[in-house]
Amino acid sequence: MSVDSLPTLFQWARDNLLKEEALAISALEELPIHLFPEMFKVAFTDRHTKVLIAMVSAWPFPCLPVGTLIEDPHLETLKAVLDGLNVLVTGKVHSSRCKLRVLDLRRNVHHDFWSIQTGSHEDNCPAQIVAQKQPVETCPNPRREIPFMVVTDFELTQESFDEWTIYLMQWIQERKSSIHLCCRKLNSCASPVSNVIEIFKLVDLNCILELQLSQWWPEVLEELDPYLEGMNNLHTLMLEGLKPFRFTACEEDQEDEWQSTLPSLLSNFGSLQNLYLNDIYLLEDSLDKWLGCLKTPLKTLSITDCPRLLQSDFECLPNCPNICKLKHLNLNALFLSDVGYEIPGLILEKVTSTLQILELERCGMTDPHFKALMPALSKCSQLLKVSFCHNDISLRVLKTLLCHTAKLSQLTQELYPAPQECYEDYKILKDRFKKLCPELLNILKAKRQPKKVSFTTQACLKCLHSCHYYYNLEATDCLCQCICQ
Repeated sequence: MSVDSLPTLFQWARDNLLKEEALAISALEELPIHLFPEMFKVAFTDRHTKVLIAMVSAWPFPCLPVGTLIEDPHLETLKAVLDGLNVLVTGKVHSSRCKLRVLDLRRNVHHDFWSIQTGSHEDNCPAQIVAQKQPVETCPNPRREIPFMVVTDFELTQESFDEWTIYLMQWIQERKSSIHLCCRKLNSCASPVSNVIEIFKLVDLNCILELQLSQWWPEVLEELDPYLEGMNNLHTLMLEGLKPFRFTACEEDQEDEWQSTLPSLLSNFGSLQNLYLNDIYLLEDSLDKWLGCLKTPLKTLSITDCPRLLQSDFECLPNCPNICKLKHLNLNALFLSDVGYEIPGLILEKVTSTLQILELERCGMTDPHFKALMPALSKCSQLLKVSFCHNDISLRVLKTLLCHTAKLSQLTQELYPAPQECYEDYKILKDRFKKLCPELLNILKAKRQPKKVSFTTQACLKCLHSCHYYYNLEATDCLCQCICQ
């Protein structure tokens, strides 16, 4: 056994202390503050529920970000954490060192609070360092004055709630006067509308910042309108797979009505910054209505996989005042081949001073589209990422495109399609592809040092794989993957 693998004195003492829960609980009042995180992390992982109750009720920091410790939700562990918070709510026990006000149950929010290594700091300042790493959580609704807050996200992907969510909801419901449930993100994928409404009734709608609704029907979405009206702080809305449940003659007659009423949902959100519309059946010939309901300029506009969009839908984009401050534009999988060549360039012309990410993959773009795009593209001095993969472009036009992007000094990621000259009768010419890619990369290197660049072919009709050429400044060699046989 190496010296590095030997447990530290603290780890040895901690493990032995946790074996005697009563002793561990009695020692909490004397435990140095900077040792609390490591002690709690082990108690949580090993499910020492009695110790957890005591540690939560004595937690010496304003926030307890326990969600980042959850790998496999365990009901009894959740009960212990909530029981510890209940001790504070009821005032049964008061620890002079306890400062807990926020219990954060979010699992996908990174906190470096737990990365503190016990014994890695000087003896005279560990408590201050721990406090600096403590996540500061404020409620999006500043009018809430309830002393304790539980922060969580809801992921609804099943027909019914899991036992973990059921217990949390019941626990909060019984303490609504003392506990503020702050939900920042809610994602519902094909879950019953009744489940979503139940969540909406329990949380403060002003706290919801991100809302994702996937695989929903227009007639069901309308039931949420009274609750959407209360989401004054919502900044990100993602709608995906929105289409009628069935296409009967009666419902076809309702399409005009839905195309008029559904866009009005956007008028509820006075703080909306990011709008994602993916696979929205009813977007056809009504995009101007959707964008016309926006109250504020967007930072992100993503319209993807909506093949039914018409020329009129694309023509409204350059004239929309609320896209003038876009930082991220994603039009992947839209059929630009069916619209005027000048449309992409006209859209880009409106956002040249702010755009940072441009995604135009699988759009059916051809040489005329790229030629019309280049003048505006050259003005996008803030661009960090461009993606043009899976479009049809000739070698001559691709070289010209690279000459334009080579002048964009802020780019850190670039994804380009392989040129037409890499195919013969829909077959990928792998040797030709491998030879051309370094030559194309040198066009960029002649002007600046690129960070990450890739060239990608269309999928082979025989094996359904593509060929990829990757360049990464941090890597020693380029990587060329040609799976196609």
